[in-house]
Amino acid sequence: MKKVLLGLLLLAAAESLQAQELRDTLDASRVSAIREKMRNTTQTGLMHIESKQLNSGIAVFGSPDVIKKLQMLPGVAAGNELMSGLYVHGGDGNDNLFLLDGVPLYNISHFGGLFSSFNTDVIDNLDFYKSGFPARYGGRMSSVVDVETREGDLERYHGSFSLGLIDGRAQVEGPIVKGKNSFNLGLRRTWMDVVTIPAIWYANARNGDDTTVSGGYSMWDINARFTHHFSAHHVLNACFYTGADHLRASQEKPDSDMNIDVKWGSLTGSVSDQYQFSKKLRMINRLYYSQSTSDTGYDFLFRNREDGKETITSMDDNDISYVREIGLQSNWDWYPNSSNHVRFGLSTQYHWYHSGRAFTSSTVENGEAVRESADDEAQGYRSFEPAVYAEDEIFLRYNLTMNAGLRVAFFATPGKVWPSVEPRVAFKWLINNNISAKLSYTRMSQFAHLVSAVYMDLPSNSWMPSTANARPMLSDQVAGGLYTTFGPFRVNLEGWYKTMEHILVYNGSNTFVPPITEWEKTFTEGSGRSYGMELEATYEKGPLTLTAYYTLSWSKRNFDAIYGGWYLDRNDNRHKVNLVASWHFAKHWDLFANWNYHTGNRITFPSHFIDVDGKAKYLYDAPYNTRLPDYHRLDVGVDFSTTFRNGHSLKLNLSVYNAYNHLNASMAFLQTNPDGSFSGLAYGLVPIIPTVTATYKF
Repeated sequence: MKKVLLGLLLLAAAESLQAQELRDTLDASRVSAIREKMRNTTQTGLMHIESKQLNSGIAVFGSPDVIKKLQMLPGVAAGNELMSGLYVHGGDGNDNLFLLDGVPLYNISHFGGLFSSFNTDVIDNLDFYKSGFPARYGGRMSSVVDVETREGDLERYHGSFSLGLIDGRAQVEGPIVKGKNSFNLGLRRTWMDVVTIPAIWYANARNGDDTTVSGGYSMWDINARFTHHFSAHHVLNACFYTGADHLRASQEKPDSDMNIDVKWGSLTGSVSDQYQFSKKLRMINRLYYSQSTSDTGYDFLFRNREDGKETITSMDDNDISYVREIGLQSNWDWYPNSSNHVRFGLSTQYHWYHSGRAFTSSTVENGEAVRESADDEAQGYRSFEPAVYAEDEIFLRYNLTMNAGLRVAFFATPGKVWPSVEPRVAFKWLINNNISAKLSYTRMSQFAHLVSAVYMDLPSNSWMPSTANARPMLSDQVAGGLYTTFGPFRVNLEGWYKTMEHILVYNGSNTFVPPITEWEKTFTEGSGRSYGMELEATYEKGPLTLTAYYTLSWSKRNFDAIYGGWYLDRNDNRHKVNLVASWHFAKHWDLFANWNYHTGNRITFPSHFIDVDGKAKYLYDAPYNTRLPDYHRLDVGVDFSTTFRNGHSLKLNLSVYNAYNHLNASMAFLQTNPDGSFSGLAYGLVPIIPTVTATYKF
């Protein structure tokens, strides 16, 4: 009996040691991977951000936000306040490549940009490129945001719950079979539809029986990742994301009815197979699907009763658009010797683009139809996009590194095949242990165009491919700088010059939805350029971290059909300053503060007017000829964290957006003064916003 018990104890100990060895191996591999990412800094314009950085600090409305973190970085303009705009080095906002576990994501925001689509509870890390793009990335021309979710824990279950001002989050992870496979699941949902119920009830109570309103907004998304380890060298990952928004609004009056119903969202799924053949060769194959859809519907009904006759006029409009993509990637890492790290691979993507609109109107008098009309239009494309790439990280000598690469892509759409040859090269010179210099040149092409009549992320926007009449966009960028570290101080200075060709701008009538069929005719082609310098200065010692970002930049456009020459772009913010501080001032307490400043965005105002038959006709000397007042804002936050005896923890976050309640200009109008002169009047919309969030980890 003793021998049996001893044998069972030895067997249990052996299994425990085997599981611990596997866990230690995985942890060591993870550390090595992070070190490799941090070591490979030949490229300019690269920022690597870990999960801890994303989940700490100030959280507007209670949710940490990836895009709002990136908006603070130098070289990035945010556009409209509180929105998820990302205008990088003079870009248009639709020219950023967003990857979630290697899968392109077309819709990256909720509620018109108020929230981003990335749940920080499940994110492991992200790489953000503003320049110096490696050859393995392609398809967009201004930036790359490469987000990687975290593998679930192979040994134990744990997770978190968070409650914020208008949303809640839950995350859980753990093993399915210990040491073999795991899951990581994250969920988010707003309860704005619930919060607005009392406000709607109060509005209806005040309106009485004359007017009745109803509606609401809801948002949710789900992230899931399943990992299976066949061995220490062979790993299979299945990743899934889906997110959706739903906005409803209706108003009923005695003489009219209005109903609006808008749905939009994204869906991605992928399976990736990673195999380590040896210390020198690794392969990752990935099959994925990505989809972005929107369905916008509204109807109006008007009643008119005069002279005993009742006239009812109704209008109904429904717009549907989607982009679907299925892709296959094969990526290889090869270390032929100690001086070369070669990456090569190929990808193929098949796209479906579709936009459609159905509009009907009718007029009924005393129950009889007197007028009816219908207008339907739809446009669909299918395209094929294969690409191959190769790049080599070469250690030329002990202090000189070069990353040289080439990407070749083809875009086949009905009636046209667009080729693209994109060279990339970057150098790093380690001057001494504390100072390095970098220089890079990259060419990027973009085959997808965002068809939009407004500068907001709305469901009415739709993606369309390059066609025989709409050429792919193209950018060339040179960047370089000096990067220094002295004790607790880090100072980086970087500059860039970027040109953009074949960019499109809407030139049609003032409407939220541009035409769908032959949409190219309502857009005009032009070029752009952007240049400037960025400064980052960081002091980090013990519990205190202080960072200052400064950007001096110019962003210009040239569209012959609009203006005969170069003019400043709407996001030409000459100066941008961000001051960021974090201080762990006590055992359970952390304090955060951000001060944001930039010169105002630009709008188009009449420069003068002439009298035509007694009426004023406004004239404009140039597009975006007026700058709004300068923007500035202070955000503060404090974290209280405590850990219980059972190992669970609680964190309370109090964040205050726009702490000194400065109403920054969101819009401006032209007003007539008493003396007949004209002046501009700017309006601010976003006041101080306090938020309390509670996060419980178990």
